[in-house]
Amino acid sequence: MWREKILKKLAGWHALHPWRMLAVVLLVTIIMAGAAGQLKLSMRTSDLLPEKDPMVVQYNKVLKEFKTASSLIVVVQGEESRIKEFAEKIAPKILDVVDSSQNKKWREEIEKLEIKIEKLKTRNGREEDIEKYQREIDDMRSHIDKVLFQRVDYKAPLDFLRENMLMLVKEDDLKNLKDIFTNPNLLELVRNINDSMEKEYIGDQESISTREKEDGAVSFLDGIQNLVLKLRKAASQQELTKEEIKAAADKILFGDPYALSYDKTTLILTAVPTFTIMDRDYLMVATEEVQAIVDDLLQDYPGLQAGLTGSVAREHDEQVYSQRSLGSTTLFALIAILILLMVSFRMWVAPVLAIITLVVGLIWGMGTTFFVVGSLNMFTALMSVVLLGLGIDFSIHIISNFTERRAAGESIPQAMESTFLKSGKGVVTGALTTACAFLTLMVSQARGMREMGLVTGAGLLSILLATMLFLPTLLVFRARLVEKKINKRGKGVREAKDISFRFLGRMAEWLGKHYVFTIAGSVVISAFLIWSAFQIRFDNNFMNMEPESLASIELMDTVLEKFDISTENDFTLVDSVEKSRELSKKFRDLSTVAVTEDISRYLPSLEEQRARTPVIEEIRDIVRESEIQNIFSPQEMEMLKREIGRLEMNIIEIQDMAFLGGRDKVDNKCKMIVGDPDVPGPGNILRDLLQTMESDFSAGAEGFSLFQRDFAPYFKDSVTGMCRTETITLADLPESILDRYSNTSRNLFIVTVYPAGNLWEGGLIYRFVEDVEGVTEEMTGMPSLGLALLRVFGRDGRKAVLLTLVIVFLLLWIDFGKLRDSVIAMIPLALGIFWMVGVLYLSGQMLTIMNMMGLPLIIGIGIDDGVHIIHRWRSEGKGKIRTVFSSTGKAILLTSLTTMLAFGSQFFSVFPGWAQFGAALFIGVAACFLTTTLIIPGIIGFIERKKR
Repeated sequence: MWREKILKKLAGWHALHPWRMLAVVLLVTIIMAGAAGQLKLSMRTSDLLPEKDPMVVQYNKVLKEFKTASSLIVVVQGEESRIKEFAEKIAPKILDVVDSSQNKKWREEIEKLEIKIEKLKTRNGREEDIEKYQREIDDMRSHIDKVLFQRVDYKAPLDFLRENMLMLVKEDDLKNLKDIFTNPNLLELVRNINDSMEKEYIGDQESISTREKEDGAVSFLDGIQNLVLKLRKAASQQELTKEEIKAAADKILFGDPYALSYDKTTLILTAVPTFTIMDRDYLMVATEEVQAIVDDLLQDYPGLQAGLTGSVAREHDEQVYSQRSLGSTTLFALIAILILLMVSFRMWVAPVLAIITLVVGLIWGMGTTFFVVGSLNMFTALMSVVLLGLGIDFSIHIISNFTERRAAGESIPQAMESTFLKSGKGVVTGALTTACAFLTLMVSQARGMREMGLVTGAGLLSILLATMLFLPTLLVFRARLVEKKINKRGKGVREAKDISFRFLGRMAEWLGKHYVFTIAGSVVISAFLIWSAFQIRFDNNFMNMEPESLASIELMDTVLEKFDISTENDFTLVDSVEKSRELSKKFRDLSTVAVTEDISRYLPSLEEQRARTPVIEEIRDIVRESEIQNIFSPQEMEMLKREIGRLEMNIIEIQDMAFLGGRDKVDNKCKMIVGDPDVPGPGNILRDLLQTMESDFSAGAEGFSLFQRDFAPYFKDSVTGMCRTETITLADLPESILDRYSNTSRNLFIVTVYPAGNLWEGGLIYRFVEDVEGVTEEMTGMPSLGLALLRVFGRDGRKAVLLTLVIVFLLLWIDFGKLRDSVIAMIPLALGIFWMVGVLYLSGQMLTIMNMMGLPLIIGIGIDDGVHIIHRWRSEGKGKIRTVFSSTGKAILLTSLTTMLAFGSQFFSVFPGWAQFGAALFIGVAACFLTTTLIIPGIIGFIERKKR
């Protein structure tokens, strides 16, 4: 046969021309190492879906058009005043961050282009070429001392709000709350707050029925709480600065400008980069520089905690820790495999040669990966682990057979030819079937699954080629060296070592003789594990695949806990403010949506602005006519006491309404003002204020007079400034708002939708995505991408498994030439898959998108065991079951153990997703080995007994 001729020829080249073969291998390795060094790693979910999927196209468009879609979030925790001070200090430091690491490279490139321009000018070259080079130079200069952040958002745009705040309030709310703005004097202000509160909230359950309304109520109550605390200080004649008094007025009018959590213990700053998340080099430098700034500044603020999260920090952490994890686990696996081979072969040289060959093969595989896909994703990053586990198998079979033949007294050329004919055919067939099994994943529409199939299939063939070209050469060199040593001692050339596993042969022989027991036991065990396999459930929580130890992941949970908002959100692009406004209204009506952000928040429609204008004009006219009272009289003290008592009753009523409606944030804020009704004792700041006033009326009146002298004029001027009635247009919005919600060209606008709760609990992701996609199909973002990934992988995974089984079976049929032998080789594989899933269920695990990848992969991996056993059985002939399993059985045991060690090394990965992947394949490989060594002997025994 042509295959045997090729194998004989290759064996001859190794035996006779090892130096030439070595030169070829070294040349190829140098080329592949250069290519492998250029591989990049990306952990983005979007890289796993089809490139042309509308959702992925939209997502990449957002990343490209909106720098704000790639954010670095600084989370600061501690006492309110100190975290605000920390924010004020760190914001300008972040804006000063530049990347100078590539300056030398860019200057050298600029110098080369300038030389080209000078040559063109002296030769009267084309102006088009000169202009082209000049544009390239200008672009390169922009990378020198590259400024990495364009803005740091941690405050509301107060300058804009001071002029337009009232125009941004909805008409109904404006009518209900207008009284608050009409009189700046304390008594009238508190009275007007009560009046407005009773119009807006009291008796109206719907007033806090949505997240937006609830947040508005919390902000309103927060302003009241702050005012009460300041009045208590004034009543006791404690010193209040003008800044504190003005801040109290601002809080009533605008709310707290800082991005603070509900409990005031956490503040977030969002650093908006000048790059996108796809600029990996800038992403790494930016994260590390800002982390250094945070760490340095924290030394001046003992007791505070601060860390980084957001898409930029998360990408940085995942890349850094994934590379570290893969490096350490791969090294662990290599050492464990080397020790196992040394013990099994009872020598150290051959195992070392196998590891050297494997490393060369991995370099070839990584180089091939660069040529076929160019970069690594979340799945293909595991390629080295998969190839490590499988690639060593080829070397084990070659070494096992070669040492066996040399131990039998054959010469180097004879042993090499026997090795290639006996093990080489099985190695090639096993590699081709495994590679084809992997390559069937290319039928998937999902980029992650398709690239995983392409990379592992091509990588495995690269290792096969490296093994067939390199390892035999090393074995020849070693054998020649051994011969020289033996000849010097005057002894024969025989290497008398029996390294077969006789216990496997004896066990297989017993199982073959008792085939009825063997087959019946296999049926019972398989039936139970098949039943178990069908009980397993799918884990929809993507965060269970993320490492809990990463600060960026932990702080995502902190943001969710403190701000009751997920950093995982969906968004869509529209081409007009009108469409943005329309979609935003629809999103806000969804029960699964917590918050919607879009430009219409700062740009009401013309109709809305016209409807609000008369109310604003009325407020302006009244507040202008109001007179500021510098003296707070004792009579006003009595009236203020009544209004404070009324305020207490109003807040208690809101508290009851919030408690019954499950609005915890409003309930908690009310507790901070009037106390917890379930916890008797101090905590009611309104009663504390009343007690302070009653303890010394005259001192209280004097304190309120001093407070009012600074508060009332500022409050009046602020309200007057807010009463701007000119139409707000897109051109009136500040850059900080425009950049957040529109692209540079101002022709696209982003609408961001945040889920109401933890996306990964209670199936919220399904309801949320269904709801938002019901509004518009052009949604993208992590929830939509994640759910699309689940659906695509579920559908394509099933197709890949079925197609892989068909292709592997056809390849075996072609290779063996007999249907019977092909079926025998497939039986332990088919059962092994069910055993694998059944054991996963029994061990308490669930299916994820990571361990689901193990199903099609285990078909390619597990088929090798049956292929090698059937090949050897056909070669040895009838009655040699003990020989087959003593020799080839040893090889498949070692290959299974080494593969399990490779995958098992992922147990130590910081990424639970990779650990899930490794665990599935660890169990799968063990299951396929057990089904091969326990079931095939019974089938062979049945066939051979029947022939008698």
